[in-house]
Amino acid sequence: MPAPMRTKQPPPIPTRDALKQLAAESRSSAEQYADAAPAVRKVRERYEREISSLPEVKTHLDKLEDRGVKPERVLKCLVAFVLLEKHGTWQAKAAEKKANLRNLAKRLLSVSGKVKEAYGADANRPDLFAMSLGLPVLPASPYDPGKAVKYMLETAADLETKARGFGRLRKDLIPLVERDPIVKLLRVLNPKPWRTPEFPPKLRQQLAELLDAVCESYGIKESFTADRLFKTFKRHVLRPSK
Repeated sequence: MPAPMRTKQPPPIPTRDALKQLAAESRSSAEQYADAAPAVRKVRERYEREISSLPEVKTHLDKLEDRGVKPERVLKCLVAFVLLEKHGTWQAKAAEKKANLRNLAKRLLSVSGKVKEAYGADANRPDLFAMSLGLPVLPASPYDPGKAVKYMLETAADLETKARGFGRLRKDLIPLVERDPIVKLLRVLNPKPWRTPEFPPKLRQQLAELLDAVCESYGIKESFTADRLFKTFKRHVLRPSK
């Protein structure tokens, strides 16, 4: 009886806590974060002042406050959204790292081939060359480049694996990061969505107008609709019933 076919599962997406732990274990990442934190805080505070002073935003925040939503929590999510859209460079960095690793892997493969070819050619042995000229020389000490070539091939394969890893990050993780401020904003408006299974159409439209006002003010090429927000709410906020 043939064995059942196994469906290839997609690689798991690391959680935010796992990414924080990974960054903490990297000394260079931790130092970079510590150095950048004060500057990021200043930019965040500037955006908080700017966004909260926008007339359309103020109007929507007042309406949300009338519904019992804390404006400062909404503002925090809006700031995070603007920061990601205006200052997020992760896509370009991921693409750059992928290209650099892949290029290094190709160069290493090329070098390994040249090393193997060089050691396999008698023309590259100085003792044989001297003997052809009738000069008395001692034979060159033998050396087998096989292990070195093998390690270069293994290293090139690992570099290629890491390059594919950055490609998967762009595909799987970046949409999660980009969606995060909007999901958090929806949770602020619906702190316990599993008890409130509906996202009122009026609130959806109000939130879409609020986000569009922010996008227009900062030149962000995004557009929100009530339907789009409702889909995000159902897929990423609303807890499935047991």
